[in-house]
This record gives sequence, structure tokens and C-alpha cells, in this order.
Amino acid sequence: MNARFVNLVDGARTYIAHVKVDPNFSQAALAETRGARKELAYGAMRDAEDVTSRTLVPKLEQLKSQGLLSSYELVKGTGAMILNVPESKAGAAYDALQGVAELGRIVRNREVVLDDTVVGTTPRPTAPTTEWNVAKLGVQKLWEQGVNGKGVVVGFVDTGANTTHEALKDHYRGTNADGTQSHAYNFYDPVNSKKDAYDDHSHGSHVAGTGVGGTADHLTGMAPGAKFISAKVFTAGGSGNTATILKGLAWMLAPTDTDGNNADPTKAPDIVSNSWGNSNGASLNYVDAWKAFEAAGIIPVVAAGNSGPGGNTIGAPGSYASSITIGATDPNDSVASFSSRGPSRIKGPDGSFIPKPDVSAPGVNVVSAGKSGNQYVTMSGTSMATPAAAGVIALLLSKYPNLKAEQVRELLSKSAVDIAAAGRDNDSGWGRIDPAAALALADKLYGAPAQPVAAR
Repeated sequence: MNARFVNLVDGARTYIAHVKVDPNFSQAALAETRGARKELAYGAMRDAEDVTSRTLVPKLEQLKSQGLLSSYELVKGTGAMILNVPESKAGAAYDALQGVAELGRIVRNREVVLDDTVVGTTPRPTAPTTEWNVAKLGVQKLWEQGVNGKGVVVGFVDTGANTTHEALKDHYRGTNADGTQSHAYNFYDPVNSKKDAYDDHSHGSHVAGTGVGGTADHLTGMAPGAKFISAKVFTAGGSGNTATILKGLAWMLAPTDTDGNNADPTKAPDIVSNSWGNSNGASLNYVDAWKAFEAAGIIPVVAAGNSGPGGNTIGAPGSYASSITIGATDPNDSVASFSSRGPSRIKGPDGSFIPKPDVSAPGVNVVSAGKSGNQYVTMSGTSMATPAAAGVIALLLSKYPNLKAEQVRELLSKSAVDIAAAGRDNDSGWGRIDPAAALALADKLYGAPAQPVAAR
């Protein structure tokens, strides 16, 4: 939940400002490969930010000289500016910033807190084990067909990752053939600025293990053939803030080396899994980053939130139309009581509130990797459902790499198991995802047409 403001500099008040940009994504839409599309989309976003910065930066420098601005930072690729103003002059500074034409909405930097239920540590299995969520979704059927996520990269914006865990090390993109690990372009930590991958909470390791992890005899993840990268934006206590999250999203658009330099959008993931949310579902802080994701062909999968069972409780960015928003279910295919309900608090082009969630996935008492050694942890939340859906999307992309987000949404929605009210509803969306049915529909819609039999 978002309960308080967060200031990033002592003696200063931190604001997040929308920078007015107008990127031209037309060339990205014509790209023939995923890598090229990511590069062109990021380049278009950066070009647009540079154009605005030419007139914006001198104005910000003038405010600094007047003592009304302590520091500022453009979060590249997200259309957002982090502004720190002197606390003693906050009122005058805010009024002055409102007069800067290149800036749109300006809001306080708010805390974002993970609110999933941690049931506790779980003994490591001593015999071959398939976790209930894996069995429920039946993803092994797809693996047997050679559809296991190979060639797809999933990015997790979370608390980091225990990349040496037995369930994660072989699935981490930074793990080399000899078992050593290279964290450049694979791990980012704007919280503590560490260069080696780690997780001091367990949430990030858990979601990675649910999405793409597991061992040969302990199945925890949906797409074990996929790889993952990680941005740590939450603290050991599960607290984050808008500014730090934006930095994590920017890194996903164009990962960097361990010094934060040499950004390379071709190394961006294909899917970004977001097991977090701003409790204010009307917040637009991440909209421009989502537009960049869409242009780059990066699919954002987002937790609905854990503020159920009341309606209109979907958090942001799960409330955005372009998000694939995931609710949580239990082993009996019932919607979890905590799972946030729709619709979104944001209206679509037709003036009605955007229908959310899109679909649901297992999210109650899920076992996956923890932060220490080969520890396993049991957690509940839409946070656990979200990486399961991200993993299923990785399976689809591994067979049909050119699928767009809206095509993926259609595949998941039309193939889902209807579990609540008939048809789409505000509790489960279109129902609980069914990977085998989704792949069968993809084969029908996007598979190569059968070749005619030659006459004899």
C-alpha cells in the first residue's frame, strides 16, 4: 500500500514529474526482429527526451541557481524526471515547477510496499516434487512438445534474486557455461548500488522461481527453458518508491553494465513481470514507460493487487489498458479473497472503466526459491500468480516469437477456464489461464498452414 511520501535527499522533498515527449515509434513497428524493435523504440524515446531536454534543462538549471531546485535526474526511456527541491522552499519550488512548460503532472514520490503473505520457509523436497501450481496449469504437456520457453528472456522488477539458488542459477541469463556469473546487463540495484546479484527479502527469488525456475526433480516454474534478469527496486523490508521503480523499469528498457553505463536495448527482456503495484489505481506515473514497452514489443505482466475482495481495487500499473493484469486463484480454482477486483479506475477511449483483471493464475500457498542458500519459501498473493502467467507467456513466445501483447492477451483470455461468473467478470477476468489451450489456439491462429498433398 502507498502510505507515505519518500524523499531521496536529506533536507529535500522529492517529486516525480512527467516530461512532455512525443516519440515517433513508427520505425520500431516495422522492425523484423525483436532486438531491432527494442533498439528502435528505445532510440525513439531517447530522441524525444533529448528534444525536450534542450529547452527543459536550462530552465531547471535556472531554478537551481535560484535555490529552488536541489537536483534533478531524467529517468531515461520513461518520460519521467526526479526532482529534489529544498524542503524549506518546497511551496515556492512547486509553484515554479508548475510554470515550466516542458513538465506535465508533478506528484510527490510515494512509497510502494509489497503486501503479499509470507507463510514461511518450506523444507527442501527429498523426493521428486511438482508444485501444485505447475501441476494445475499442466505446463509439462507443452514441455513434452518442445515448448519450454527457450529463447525468451523474462525481466523481474522486484527485490533482487538469489542467483546461486539451485532453482535459479541455471535459469539466470548471467550464469556462464562454466558456472560463473556475469551480472552486467543481467542485474541492477538502484537501492543499494551493489554490482553482484542478491536478494535480501525472498520475494524476488520466489517470483523468478515461479516464472522460469526449478530443478529436474523439483518443478517450481512454468518456463524452465527461458532465462531471467532482475532489477532490485525494493528493500529488505519490502519497501520501494516510485522513483526507484522507474529506474528499474528504465533499466529493463535498456540494461546496462555494472557501472550503470553503456545501455543496450537489444539486451532488454521480452516480458517484464511486475509483482507490485501502486495502491492508487488512477496513478499515471508509469504510463510513458508502458508506451515504450509497447513500442519495443516488451510485454508487461502486472499483479492485480491484494486489496480484494472489494471492487475497483486494481492497483497501478495493473490498471493500465496495456498491462496484462493477473488475479490470483487457489488449488480449487476459486478466486483468492485477497485478489483485487476490477474494473480499473482508469477509463478507456469509450469512456467506460477498463475491464480488469484480464485473467487469473495460481497464487495461494505457492512454494518457490528463497533468499538464502537453497531455501524454499511459501507465499500467497497476486505476486505469485503474475510470474506464473509471465512464464506461460514465455512458452507462447518460444514457439511464436513475434506475438504482440494484444495477441497474447487474446490467446490467454479466449482459452481461459471460466471459474467465476460466466464470461468475463471483475473477479477473475476471463478465468484461470490454461497453457495447453492457449498454445492450441495459437497453433490455430498463427501456425503454418497445412501443405496441400501433391496429386499422384
